[in-house]
Amino acid sequence: MNEIGSPQQPQRIRFSAQSLLWAVLLVVLILAVADMLVVTVSILLLVFAGVLFGIFLNAMSNWLCQKTGLRYIWSYTLVLVLLSTVTVAGYIYMHTQIVAQAAELWEQLQESGQQVYQRVRSSQWMQRIMPDVKAEDLMPSSAKVLPAVTSWLQWLMWGITGVVVIVVVGMYVAFDSKLYEEGVIKLVPLHRRDRAREVMHTLRVAMGKWIAGRLISMALVGVLTAIGLWILGVPMPVTLGVVSALLSFIPNVGPIIAIVPQGLLAMQVGTSTVLYVMLFNIAMQTVESYVVTPIVQQYEVSLPPALTIIAQLLLGVLFGVIGVMMAAPLAVVIIVVVQMLYIQDRLGDTKTETLVES
Repeated sequence: MNEIGSPQQPQRIRFSAQSLLWAVLLVVLILAVADMLVVTVSILLLVFAGVLFGIFLNAMSNWLCQKTGLRYIWSYTLVLVLLSTVTVAGYIYMHTQIVAQAAELWEQLQESGQQVYQRVRSSQWMQRIMPDVKAEDLMPSSAKVLPAVTSWLQWLMWGITGVVVIVVVGMYVAFDSKLYEEGVIKLVPLHRRDRAREVMHTLRVAMGKWIAGRLISMALVGVLTAIGLWILGVPMPVTLGVVSALLSFIPNVGPIIAIVPQGLLAMQVGTSTVLYVMLFNIAMQTVESYVVTPIVQQYEVSLPPALTIIAQLLLGVLFGVIGVMMAAPLAVVIIVVVQMLYIQDRLGDTKTETLVES
């Protein structure tokens, strides 16, 4: 009982880990009932992609600081200018190549499609399955064109919005990374802030190494694809190489998607060229898996392949393309957090090594 005249001590509200978990589950339930959970998580994944881009910009700026002795702000500005110049130059080159050959490529693709259709229709098993189907029946009707165009425009606007969000968030994070990092740490109780700094530092190192490994693999895939397709005589080898490099950012799924445009353009050269392109991609993926990946993993974060595929399938079904793209780096974050905060701190297993040595 307080003495008369003595000031009353304010009561402190203590939040346990269980209370925080229940609060998070309650918020998730409310969003799910309001049919906003998918949209909310999709936006958070875009923000997470922006943080990854910010880590990349920050690492490049710090590296330039160390090599040139410039202040961080000047290194940061120079990195932005160089990346913008390379992006614009690449877009102009690819746009020129595609526009110059678009009409011819479209005619050749239509002709190739008709040839494939005739060969398939001439086979006995196809005649038994669809005896009365004609080529005109496989073409989309005018009533389906407008919804398809509308859906495509919606995906285009979503893609442009996503790119803008990723770039803007990444620029702000890289400009003053300490501000956002300390802001997150201040949400943790005082006696746990040193550990929180260790976790944040380990996450930043893990993300940086994962990004470095991805960039090395992307560059290798792009160069090898351009050289291989040029030797095979496939049109636009450099453009296809850039597309393959960008798609290889997505482990497991990206290389498979990249084969589709390569096969369509190789069909113009000949049926045998399509087979050679498939064999070339198999050989390139074999070299990357058994030669390049072991070398890169000495410097980057290596994820269990099964865990990566499961994460891609789960997030892809729930959140679409952005879920597939962010599955691997998000798996890195989850593994680091589980190892440091649960296995080491909660279970007391200090012998367990983290995913990356900081």
